[in-house]
Parts: sequence; C-alpha cells; structure tokens
Amino acid sequence: MHEHRTDARPAVWLVLPAAALSCAALPAAGNLAVLGAGLCALAAGLRPIGRSAWARAAAALLWGALLGLALLLLGDRFEVRYVWLYSGAELPPHLKLGNLWGGDEGTTLLLAAFCASLAARGRSQSVRVDATALIAAAIALLAAWLRPFSATPAELLAQAASQGMNAHLMKIWMLLHAPLVLAAYAWILALAAPALAALGGHAAQWPHDAQMCARRAWMLLTGGIGFGMVWAFEDAMYGLVWHWDPVQTAVFAVWCLLGAHLHGIPGWRAGRPAWRWMPATALCAAALTLVAMGVTRYEALASSHRYVGAASAPVYFALAALLAAAGAAMGWRGWRGRTRVAPAPLRQGFAAWGLRLTQYAFAFIAAASAGHLAWAFLASAQELPRPDDLKPFFATLANWAHGSELPALRAAFSQWDVNGYALARAALYPLILIGLLGGWFFMRRLSPRLGWTSLALAALACGGVWLEGGLLTREYTGTGVLSQRIVAVLPRIDASLAAGAYLALAASAWSIRTAARTAAGGHALAVGLVHVGSMLALWGALLSTALNGYSQHVVALSDDWRHDHHGYAFRVTGVDVERTADGGRADGDAGFRAFARIELLTPSQRLASGQTLYRDGRSAVEGYDGPMREICEILDYRYARYADSPGYVLHPFIERGWARDVQLWVSPAAAVAALEGGPQTPQATVVLRYFPFISLLWLGLMLTAAGALWLAFAPQRARRGKSVQSRT
Repeated sequence: MHEHRTDARPAVWLVLPAAALSCAALPAAGNLAVLGAGLCALAAGLRPIGRSAWARAAAALLWGALLGLALLLLGDRFEVRYVWLYSGAELPPHLKLGNLWGGDEGTTLLLAAFCASLAARGRSQSVRVDATALIAAAIALLAAWLRPFSATPAELLAQAASQGMNAHLMKIWMLLHAPLVLAAYAWILALAAPALAALGGHAAQWPHDAQMCARRAWMLLTGGIGFGMVWAFEDAMYGLVWHWDPVQTAVFAVWCLLGAHLHGIPGWRAGRPAWRWMPATALCAAALTLVAMGVTRYEALASSHRYVGAASAPVYFALAALLAAAGAAMGWRGWRGRTRVAPAPLRQGFAAWGLRLTQYAFAFIAAASAGHLAWAFLASAQELPRPDDLKPFFATLANWAHGSELPALRAAFSQWDVNGYALARAALYPLILIGLLGGWFFMRRLSPRLGWTSLALAALACGGVWLEGGLLTREYTGTGVLSQRIVAVLPRIDASLAAGAYLALAASAWSIRTAARTAAGGHALAVGLVHVGSMLALWGALLSTALNGYSQHVVALSDDWRHDHHGYAFRVTGVDVERTADGGRADGDAGFRAFARIELLTPSQRLASGQTLYRDGRSAVEGYDGPMREICEILDYRYARYADSPGYVLHPFIERGWARDVQLWVSPAAAVAALEGGPQTPQATVVLRYFPFISLLWLGLMLTAAGALWLAFAPQRARRGKSVQSRT
C-alpha cells in the first residue's frame, strides 16, 4: 500500500502542467478544471481513504488553472473575460502576472490553491472529516462559480480591446502585498481543523504542524500588512499607513487573534485550566479571515480595498458562520464528554498568568476591532446618520460643491465605516498592559528580582507620562490632518510608548544574554527581533501619525523657490505630459500621464529632486476641479475615494530620512488643462506633508519580519529553543 501511494504521487502532479496547457490552449476547459478541483477537494474532506491523493489532485488542478490563467494574461488573450477586465496589452509582464489576483475570480482561485496545497500536505488520514480540505473545496467551488475562464461577450470586445488595469494597482507592491496576505489567510484557515479537534476533546497536545501554521500565518500576514503600508503611503486613496479601513480593521483583528494564539501555544495541554481558550482563538481567527474576505467584496461600508461588482461576499460570510457553528458544536461535544479529557494539572505560576493576561489583551483588541466593524455594518443596515465629527472635511467641500453634486457628496460622506478614533482609544489600554507584561516576562528570565523591580519602575514611568505628559503630549502642535480629539488621548499614547520601550529593552536584554549562553542562540535572537521590531513599528506608527504636519500651496511652474514653514523649500520646474497607452484604464483616447519635475531643499540644505505622477483616464479639462478640492482630496482619503474615477491616481515624491519622511504631493491638473486650451492658469497645487520618526515603522517591520521568518521556517531549531526557554 505504501509503495502504491509513493508511485502515484508523481503521476498526480503531472496533472498540473496538463491542466495549465489545457487552460491556455482551450480556455473553456479552465472552468471545468476548477470545478473538478473543487470536487476532488470535497472528496478529500469527506473520505479518509485516499484523502492525500484527492487533495493532491485538487491542488494540482488549481495550480494548473492558475498557471494557465497566467499564460492567458501574458499572451493578451482578451477573448477571456478575466483578461479583458483586468489587463492591458501595454502592461509590463510583471503587472500582467500581478493581475492573477487583480480581480475577485483570480483572488479566490489563488486562495483555493493555497488551501488545497495545505490540505495535501496534512496528516489527517485518521480523521473522518478534514476541515482544511472542506474549506479548500468550498473556496474552489466558489471560484468555479465565478467562472474565471469564461469568454468575453462580443459587446465588450466591440467597445474596447480591453478595459485595462486598475491604475491604483499598477505598482510593484502588487506582486507582494496581495499574495502574502492570501498565503497567510490559507495558513490561518488551516488552523480550523486542529482547533475543532481540540475543542471536541480529540487532541491532548497541540500539534506541531499547527504551531508552525500559526507562526507562518503571522509572519506572512505581518509582511503583507507591511507592504500594504508602504503601498498606501504612496497613493492619494490612502496617504497614510493606516486609517482603520473596514478591511484593515478585519485583518488587524485576525492579526491580534493570531498573537493571542501564539502566546498560548507554549505548554498547552487539554485539561489544563482554560485549555479551550487557545483553540477557540485559532478558530475565531479562521472565521474572521473569511469575514475579511467578505468585507473586501461588500459594498455597504466605505472602503479603499473593495472589489467593485464582486458577488462572493455572502458566500464568505456564510462560510464564516458555518465555521463558527462547527466550533460551537465541537465545543459542546467536548464539554459534554469532558470526563474523557484527562485533567492535566499545572502549577499556575506568575509566568503562566503573565502569558494568559497577554492573550486576553490581544483578544480584547481583536474583539474591540470586530465589534466596531460589526457596529458599522449595523449602523449602515439601519441607515443611522453618521456623526458630523466623523466628517471633518465635509463642511469645507460643501461650500465648494456644485448644487447638483451636493447630494452625491453628502451620500458619500454619510456612508459608514469604522470609527478609528474610538477603536484606537479602546485599544490603548490593553496595549499598555501588553508592554508591561511582556517586559516583566523577559526581565524575570534574567532575574526574578530584576523582573519585579523593573516592572515597578516601568509602571511608574507609564503613570508619570500619563499624568504629566510625555513626548507626544509636549511636542504635539496640531498642524497635522488628525482631528483635535487626539489631544485627549495623547497622554495615553505616551504611556503606551513607555510600555513598549520597556518591552523592547527587556526582550533585547534577554535575547542577547540567551544567545551568548546557550546553543539556541538563533531562536533567542529571532524572538528578540520579533518583539523589538514590533515595538519599534509601534513607536514609528504612533509618533508619525500623531505628529504629522502639512502645508498647502498653489505655485507657478518656474525656477522660484517656495519656502515652507517646516524649514523646507521646493519648486516645480515643469510638467511633462504623455498620452501613450500604458495598459491602465482610460476613457477612450483621453487618458494621459503628467510628470511634475520638482526639487526639494531640506532644512540641512540638501537638495533632492524627482517627479510626481498625476494620471487620469479622463480628458485634462474634465480632471481639474480647482485647487481647494485638490487639497481636500490629498488630505482626506474619504474625499479621495469620492473623487476617484477609473484610471485616476496621484502619487507623491517622497524624501526619506531617519528623522522624518516628507511627501510632496503635486497636482498639475490646471497646468495640463491649460495645455489643452482651457481657461486655467498653468500652475500646480502642492501639499507638503511630513511624518516624524516614521523610519522606525519601516525598520521595525523589517526586524519583525526577519525574526518571524526564522521562527516560521526553522522548526527543528525552534523546538530546541523552546526547551531552552523552559529551563531559562
């Protein structure tokens, strides 16, 4: 029997190139291949006999279909509707490949392929029903229903050769952000099977494979979020690294649940106090992952991440509900059969309680995020009025709006999204707790006395900056785009920064000493990098967001320097306009790209030069709405979403430095319109924005990703390191 499985394995994977070639040569066969993959995954989920073979067949078919779709994209096969919708002949090859996940059909297909691959490598032959394979089957069948290989209707081909790529996606980050997040989603969904088994009382010890799934999911999700922040920092639809977009909020809740889960893995045994807590967090993370996929496709809330016109949101929400129901059923079954779970008494020392409270803090932040997201959905469904204090730019825009436009503008600003201010206020309390507990946990490993002494000093420091004010409270000038309501929470943010510094210091000291004294140096350093990097990223995000500043200008195209009150000087020396097709969306032949040539003089008299991008699928005259509206669009992401049109993007010039990053946003719409014979003066609207200490965010993300990468893909050493930890 064993020889038969070994010989069959290469034969199964021969399906991959055969499926790829079939889909590329005969696209109509692609949808059948995806349907066949879904049925194979369904058989793997329901039939223990031959489960691995069925799962491998499903994965091979799905990856073959993806490879075939990639060949169709590279070959500009616009007779396939997916290629017509999302690609363009002028795109470079890497962006054509990036369109594999540029639409709902391709994204669903890629997620199904990831999930099927994890089901194929699983060890679940003894389980009657394999949840990982069933999830892969459901997503694969959804992809088959979306029909990624369907033919392009003749009327669409008659309109244009292709629709072109979404201009906001025409960035190199397209190749990194989306696939990393989807791969993380697959690893998270793979946690559902061991979590259900544990809740049902069928797992006495958390499987090592599931532990590695969680680590890899957290690493991939952190990397995906990081690349998304870099992307958002360069696009006017975002302009900031974070703004509690509904999709961001859902993903953040998943990230926090993973954090709670990972802090509960050490020493987990069924029967110990609160032993159901850890598998419950893993299952909630899997269910929220499906919710996040649904939120990305649901149009009820205002969002910058939406797949416009996608119809799969109800399916993802239904899958999340089914997974939650399965968890409740298995939990009830395990509780009813609790006598079969042998108690595993454990002395609950201070360290165990510290880890437990850390888990609770992460879970509280996740619950708060999910709760605010749910409230936004509820308020939208009940058509409750959105408070005026959540629409800071609306009054200004209403004064400049045309009478016929005002209803549409009012509707856009009345659309609900997550109240980021309230959520951030609620998250600061557990954030402070996590910093203090984490710092104490690492310090006590150096010395119990040092742990308690340092905790007392750190708590006093947090209390002091809370009452007397710290860096943010004293340096905040109110010149940024944030609401003045942030002033009320600045002392709380200062306390969280102090707690984070304590955790970073303690983790550094423990990891360096452990690396020097034990054979598990790599593991100790990786753990230190994860915690230190996370705290540096926290510092960078909070400091840059709270202390950001901006200034606005309307300048002529000349060699004259315009001085800014932040110590910078700049000039816009000219605008180059291109009207050649680039593969992005455009309104007929009216699309253009305008590159503004700029020079920036820093306070240290260092000269930096570059260009900004203004791209529009409309004609130049239609794209100009006046300087005041352009300024509001740059400063307020909600109005940027409202003003967005197919093929329109605005990208800044960014001068990076250790002390601050400076964005120079230039909208030369008036200058381009003047070239087209319009009545405008050839001038440019310029907004300079600066973000102090945001380099700490980028550095922290890199350190965190490096440490997490080691922990996720060095399992043997990680186990040795774990045993060293328990003795330290």
